[in-house]
Order: sequence, then C-alpha cells, then structure tokens
Amino acid sequence: MENDLIKTVRNAIKYWWFSLLIGILAIILGVLFIAKPFSALMTLAILFIVGFIVSGLLEIIFAISNRERLNGWGWTLASGIIALFLGIALAASSPIITTEIMSYFVGFWIMFQSFYSVGTACDLERQNVKGWGWILALAIIGILFSFIFIISPAFGDTFIVIFASISFIIYGFTRIFISIQLKSLKNNIEQNSIN
Repeated sequence: MENDLIKTVRNAIKYWWFSLLIGILAIILGVLFIAKPFSALMTLAILFIVGFIVSGLLEIIFAISNRERLNGWGWTLASGIIALFLGIALAASSPIITTEIMSYFVGFWIMFQSFYSVGTACDLERQNVKGWGWILALAIIGILFSFIFIISPAFGDTFIVIFASISFIIYGFTRIFISIQLKSLKNNIEQNSIN
C-alpha cells in the first residue's frame, strides 16, 4: 500500500500540466493588472473587503470557542468584531473609498511591521547576532515607504497594483518552472519503467 507522500508525488507528476496552466493564468493576470490598473485596484479592494469579513468571522469564532482556554480572549473577540465591522462598512461604501482606505491600511501596516523590525534588530544586536544591521536598514526603508503610502494614497495605489502584478508574474513563472520539472520527472519515470 502506497503512503500519502508517494501518492501525492505520483498525482503531481501525472497532472504536471495543471501547474503549467496555473502559471500561464497567473502571468496573464499579472499582465492584465499592469494593463488595467484601475480594474486591478477594484479587484484588490474586493479581496480586501472579503479578507476583513472572513478574518473577522474566524477571529470571533476562535475567541468564543477558546474563551475558557485563552487568556485575553476578549481582545481577540474585539479584534474580530472590528475587522468584521470594517469589512461590512467597506462593502457598503463606494469602491473608491475602499481603495483610499486600503492604501492607508497598507501604509499603517507597513509602519507597524517596520517599527517591530527595528525592535527586533536592536534585540539581535544586543545578542551579538550577525546581520542585524540589514534588518535595521530594511526596517528604516519600510518606515519611509509607510510614510509615502500614508501621505500620498495615489502612490500607494500604484505601488499596490505594481506589487500585485509583479507577484503574479513571478508566481506564474515559478509554476511553469515546476511544471517543466514535473514533466521531466514523469518522462524519466516512464522511460525507466520501459527499460
């Protein structure tokens, strides 16, 4: 009887072309995002709304189901309620307002993560860990970018679309590369089984 890993590998090899299709679709999507940035921004705004609603619901469920085992579960519950409320409020508002808020949200999120990274870099420096300066430098760059997002939402919108486009294109090429490797592996297995 085959174990799960062997079954998974056999299926991945058998359906190598599925990875190729995903890669091609991701590249097409990335190019379309660049060609039609406003439509891309609207699509991302919808995903943003859905993300808020889904994460809010999941946090609420998590908090309530773990209220007896989780210290401070009320904070998780409050966070979920706020996320759910924001998602519903954004869904009820115009898409233009959602894209404006999305840029501010990304800006503040980058700022928070960057300040957290500054603290991490300082902790690593105190522990004499090599490379802490790179983390500090990237954190400072992140802080600068966060201010640009917050001060200039138009720049933020453009950056979000470009970043999403590049991400889809890179992901697409990665999936195509994986499909080529799987096809090669399939051919090798078939050739070895014939011999």
